Amino acid sequence: MAYFDVFNGDADGLCSLQQLRLAEPLESELVTGVKRDIALLKKVSAGKDDTVTVLDISLDKNRADLERLLDRGSRIYYFDHHFAGRIPDHQNLTAFIDPTPDQGTSLLADRYVGGRFRLWAIVGTFGDNFDYSARKAGEHLNLSEEEFNRLKELGILLNYNAYGATLDDLYFHPGELFSLMQPFENPLIFVEQADTFQILREGYQNDMSRAEELSPLILTEKYGVYVLPLAPWARRVSGVYANL
Repeated sequence: MAYFDVFNGDADGLCSLQQLRLAEPLESELVTGVKRDIALLKKVSAGKDDTVTVLDISLDKNRADLERLLDRGSRIYYFDHHFAGRIPDHQNLTAFIDPTPDQGTSLLADRYVGGRFRLWAIVGTFGDNFDYSARKAGEHLNLSEEEFNRLKELGILLNYNAYGATLDDLYFHPGELFSLMQPFENPLIFVEQADTFQILREGYQNDMSRAEELSPLILTEKYGVYVLPLAPWARRVSGVYANL
């Protein structure tokens, strides 16, 4: 029997898996990718009686491979907040899918583990830009404003790490990043003790500084056109910079 953990490489996917594996530790094969690589089940070769846990990737976009794995006899646990379409009625599929607005997969995982690692759920929710829901989830935890801000920054940085055209563009492979997070039940301690946080922070700041040095090709009152170089930092920063 083999175990596979399949997760979006962004903050929501990472923090969802973090909660599950803190609650239910096991050795698994990690299957992940950059933020926009969501057709991940095609990379899974599970068979009869293997267990596949899927986090934060659309069921609708992975339907054919989900059905392939179910036909092989794999057991699937599926956690996601995106549009799913028709959810297969199969005895080997357990679906925790809720597309309710303003919540990510981290809050579904939080519900599953009974809120035991709520701080990681808050990090993932901040990372998915659901700020109100993140603060709502932490309203009874007696967190200071400084602690909320640290959790938010960590969520932003974990999310930013997943931007890129390929895994080579990222500061950390999401599988490696998960392994670095795994020993920490409390993300605030992770921020204080792990070098990872500072590497992500400095990388984000350096990328944004480079972007701010760009001169517009076209600039009007309504829009600006910028040409970014063919470089890893530009592929990382493009999505974030476009939203500023």
